Amino acid sequence: MIFYGTKGAHLKSEKISGVKCSHCEQQTSYTASIFGRYAYLYWIPVFPLTKKGVAECDHCKVTLEPKEMNDQLRMKYDNVNRNVKTPITYWIGSLILAAIIAFGIYSVNQHEKDVVEYIKAPQAGDVVEYKPSDFYSTLKITRVENDSVYFAQNKFEIGKQSRIYKIDKTENYTEETYGISLADYQNMFDTKEFLDVDR
Repeated sequence: MIFYGTKGAHLKSEKISGVKCSHCEQQTSYTASIFGRYAYLYWIPVFPLTKKGVAECDHCKVTLEPKEMNDQLRMKYDNVNRNVKTPITYWIGSLILAAIIAFGIYSVNQHEKDVVEYIKAPQAGDVVEYKPSDFYSTLKITRVENDSVYFAQNKFEIGKQSRIYKIDKTENYTEETYGISLADYQNMFDTKEFLDVDR
């Protein structure tokens, strides 16, 4: 279940003086209170929505929204409202999401660079992903000798390449190994017979 919605929080209260109350007609002060509203996902603020406020007469306690204020009060209230900044915490969810996306992009780019090196210089323990049929499987490099690369084959296949990690277990590989030349190994990546390699 996804928990999401909107929530409000008090940002700031400030006194406004020297204003005549249109309700009690007293020359008094008001307390201007500003509230911020934000969207959240799993209770983490994602981004700000609106900023609203009211002004309360300190004498008669009448509470006015901006549209109900007289010109003098509205001008001073607007000044208070302008000076209230939206907290950075209202963006925390967006910042976390942006960091995750940036890390994901970095990881993909770094893996692509690593794969080029892994193909050039294979090592024992490297796991090669390939698609022998309608399903995906893996080969594990057991040793590299001179210009030959030797593999043990995974006994299992899986329907999605993204889930290959589920079958990449030591006990799933055959004891028998077979070898191919290093040139053939590298060429099989060019022809897409081998899809990826992890170290």
